Amino acid sequence: MQMIRAFNETIRYIESVLGGEIDESRVTCLSSYSYAMFSRLFSILTNMTLSEYIRLRKLTKAAVEIKETSGKIIDIAMKYGYESSNSFTNAFKNFHRVTPTQVRNGEAYRVFSPIQLTLSIRGGKSMDVKIQKKSGFAVAGVKLENIDSASCPAVWDQLFAKWSHETLSRLGNGQSYGMCFDMKNGNKINYMACYHVNDIPKAREMGLEVVEIKEAEYAVLSLEGAIPDCIHEGWKYAMEVFLPEQGYMHAGTPDFEVYFKGDMYSPGYTMELWIPIAKKE
Repeated sequence: MQMIRAFNETIRYIESVLGGEIDESRVTCLSSYSYAMFSRLFSILTNMTLSEYIRLRKLTKAAVEIKETSGKIIDIAMKYGYESSNSFTNAFKNFHRVTPTQVRNGEAYRVFSPIQLTLSIRGGKSMDVKIQKKSGFAVAGVKLENIDSASCPAVWDQLFAKWSHETLSRLGNGQSYGMCFDMKNGNKINYMACYHVNDIPKAREMGLEVVEIKEAEYAVLSLEGAIPDCIHEGWKYAMEVFLPEQGYMHAGTPDFEVYFKGDMYSPGYTMELWIPIAKKE
């Protein structure tokens, strides 16, 4: 499948420059995504950040070079991005459980192997997905930029610390969204806890941030299960199976977690995931 091929080619490129600088434009050329978006999709598909993957691969390659060559340890450390002997030794020991000098003297070290995406057979299991064009709309709420995914609940806490669900619902049709937008940092996300809004002046008067969303086409996934697990499974299914099979890719515009009434931590909870799509060239 084309998406799997592109992902693996991108990883092979990253592997080839672990001792140097990653050319983000090359990542874009190979994967068809910006470096930040590729990093986000990498996290979705592998359950680890791209920066953590690169860090562990560098420490693995550094250990191999220390073991198999006579190069100075400080030179190897600098090759893989460490500016001092102490910072390299600390990172090396945290991962390998031994020091670089001990590895050179014959101690064993850990190996973190390169990742390769493969097609998995799901036994006929599929999700309810439809392609749907949605008219433009506006949302109002609280947004935080450059945060970890785990910090998203804190954005909702900030919103509800000032305004109740009932008050926010009266601004529009009552629909609440978790919106990810404007990915620029591959290790972080920009997230907005927000509600559909018709009365934009009122929302701004309340001190809420307002974002107007243009008309777009989405892959709409119907999810069932407790959050955040059902969201993660939805993303994996979309990126591994549905979008590649249908010839689509993430369009790079805001995507939405669409929340409905109910116990979000119940296995029977239902919600939707809206992923903006574009045809893959």
